[in-house]
Amino acid sequence: MGVLRYEFYSKLLGKQIRLCMVLPEQAHAGKLPDATLYLLHGGGGNAEDWLRYTSVERYADERQMAVIMPEVDGTCFYADMKYGYPYFTYLTKEIPALVEALFPVNKERGRRFVAGLSMGGYGAWKWAFAAPQFFGAAANLSGISFVTEVFKKGGFAFADDENGNNPLVIRNWGSLDALAGSVSDSKTWVDQAVREKTDLPALYSGIGTEDFSFADSVRYLAYCRKQGLEIHSLEIPGKHEWKVWDTLISDFMDWAMLHAVR
Repeated sequence: MGVLRYEFYSKLLGKQIRLCMVLPEQAHAGKLPDATLYLLHGGGGNAEDWLRYTSVERYADERQMAVIMPEVDGTCFYADMKYGYPYFTYLTKEIPALVEALFPVNKERGRRFVAGLSMGGYGAWKWAFAAPQFFGAAANLSGISFVTEVFKKGGFAFADDENGNNPLVIRNWGSLDALAGSVSDSKTWVDQAVREKTDLPALYSGIGTEDFSFADSVRYLAYCRKQGLEIHSLEIPGKHEWKVWDTLISDFMDWAMLHAVR
């Protein structure tokens, strides 16, 4: 089992940035891992979080799964920011190209997964809906919601200013109006997938029943299912916290290996 901390110069971002990886024993023996998981961190986090706060290294070793943990600005919401860096393009284009060229990872759709927590859960499904043929399964952990409604409530770390504008929204999308109906709108990507009959990855959602966003999750999942999407969901005791995500990521790894779209 190996843990790599790889720092490189991103041509797209124009700066040095980190990438953490777990490569199982098979990879060191010259064989491809049984699967590859792109694992996204949450708001305010970084590439080390999953390694520090969960047993993902052990889970990956038990399943012979490579885990790729990219790093982005902790408040970017995996957007090509209006006033900032193009993190979504970096994540979806530059990272896979680099990883799959340099490291021994499984490149089969049915053995390539994506998951994340909170902001990263939102980002994982955004990526899965934007590039459905790339992944066999995708997990949103505690980030399941109508994103425009969340920001209308004045949520997250940045309070609205005196004019009712949220600085996070302005930085990432310019305005709520610009977010609504865009590729970053979690309602829009569902509507488009249903309308176009997109061959989506197998979808997984998980959340703690005491999570502050639990009610938002229930409403969003109900909307998705009403639109015809099949989503496997798991609700366990807990808040918006690591003990929940540690349990859910282990469950998702097993579920994805059995249910991924080939």
